[in-house]
This record gives sequence, C-alpha cells and structure tokens, in this order.
Amino acid sequence: MNMINKAHEPLPLADFQRWMVSVVTHFGTDDQAWNSDVATAELSHDRALHNVLPSKTLTEYDRIGIYRRMYFLRMRDSLAVDFPSVLHLLGKPQFEELTEQYFTAHPSNSYTLNDTGLKFPSFVRSTTLPDKEFIAQLAELELAISAVMEAPEVPPISAVDIAGIPPDAWDTAIFTAVEAFSLHEFAYPVHDYFCAVEDKHNEFPNIQPHPNFVYIHRSNFHTQHYALRAEEYRLLELLIQGTTLGEAFEAVQQVFTNKQTNLEELQARISSRFQEWIMNGVFAAIRT
Repeated sequence: MNMINKAHEPLPLADFQRWMVSVVTHFGTDDQAWNSDVATAELSHDRALHNVLPSKTLTEYDRIGIYRRMYFLRMRDSLAVDFPSVLHLLGKPQFEELTEQYFTAHPSNSYTLNDTGLKFPSFVRSTTLPDKEFIAQLAELELAISAVMEAPEVPPISAVDIAGIPPDAWDTAIFTAVEAFSLHEFAYPVHDYFCAVEDKHNEFPNIQPHPNFVYIHRSNFHTQHYALRAEEYRLLELLIQGTTLGEAFEAVQQVFTNKQTNLEELQARISSRFQEWIMNGVFAAIRT
C-alpha cells in the first residue's frame, strides 16, 4: 500500500486561511513569519510551501510577502489617521517602530479599521517610551474624537422644545446628552497639544502635568472639541449624570466660589457656557 505524503494531502481552506493570517500579521522577516510558532502550529513549513505556488518571477515567500507588507502599511496608515498628534510628537520613524510593536502585540481581529487603535493607549503605557503617560493620554483624546465621529447622529432638542419649558421648571430639569458626545478630564495638556498640531502652530505646551478638560461633540455630521474650565467641566459632568439643573449649579457654586472668583462672576460664566451647550445641540432631551 502506497503511503501518501502528508504535505500533499488536500488542505481545507479554513486551515490555510488561519495559517495565512498568522504569517501576514507577523512582523519580522519572511522566514521568521513562515517559521513562527503560531504559523507552524497551523501548518508545517513543508506543507505551507506545497500550498503556495511560486510564479515566474516570485518565490513562495515573495508572494505571501506582498500581503505581509501591505498589511503593515495599511495598519500603519490607519493609526496615522487616527493618531496624527502622536505621529507629530514622535516623528515618523519612531511612530512606525511603535506601530510595528503594537500590531505584533495586538494583531487586528476586526472587520473594520475603526477598531484598529482601541488598545493603542494602553499599549503605549506598557512601553518604555519617555513621557509615555502624556502620549497615552494624547492617544486617548484622539481615540475619543474618532469615537464621536462614528457615533449615531441623534437630533438635539429643538428651539420649540426649549421654548415650551415653563420658567419655574428649569430648576428641576434633567438633561440627556446626544450620543455623539463625550466628556474628558486629562492630567496633561493633551488638548492644548492636539489643538496646536491641528492649527499648525509652531509653539507647543510643555509635556508636564497640567489638567485639561474637554468635551467632544458632533452636530450636523461635524465634529468639534471644546476646552472647558474646571467648573464648567464639573457642571456638564453633573448634568449628563442626571443631576437636576438647580442642584448642579448649586454644587458648582459651592466648590468654585473663592477669593479669586466671586459668586456673581461664576454664575455669569457657567450660565453662559450652559446656554452655549444648549445652542450647540449637546442635549438630546430635557425632562422636567
């Protein structure tokens, strides 16, 4: 009875697909990718060679190598789009090196490039990069902006809705934010840095701890990000948590009224920002 060489046995498509993913997503040389533990666990090197045919001008390694290099380029470009400020801060060579390290640790397993950078901030924190916490928070800001850009567009409350609220009902009003909205507090001036990159400034903030408060919002399919003072951040945070308008204003006034800011100045400032949020369409509903 003739024995059939296992390398020549028919290969199920699913087995070959798993092998190809393991090779394509492995960073390093072609030889390292084909002989990695992950790849050889799917197919032996000999059997893989038997199932990848050379062409007139390309070896088996060359043919799969085309996909390997295009995968990295596509992943790198995706991160560059989502994290332009991190790219600016690190510079292209270091950013590309970090990208390769990131995708080696976290190969893409999603059908959409929107998920490519979800683990990027936490990965940055695991590295030995100088100023890695600043870089990680900068990445978190850029990831949050991307998330708001992709969130469902929900109509905000209308002028008619606002006009229909009795004056004596505002104190107990409860607000719900639109879905395309997020609120953030950062320990570093990452929003200042992001704005400097976006506006193509030549001066950038020091990479030293300094709080930044920001809200991100999309309306009419246009995404904006806004800096906040600490008291404005706290007011907006309380409102989206379901605190009534009257209680939120009172809580902010108790904490932030001091020698530098008297009650009248504070009330005027936070009232103005509250009206701005209404006009900008931050809220989807008001319950009285």
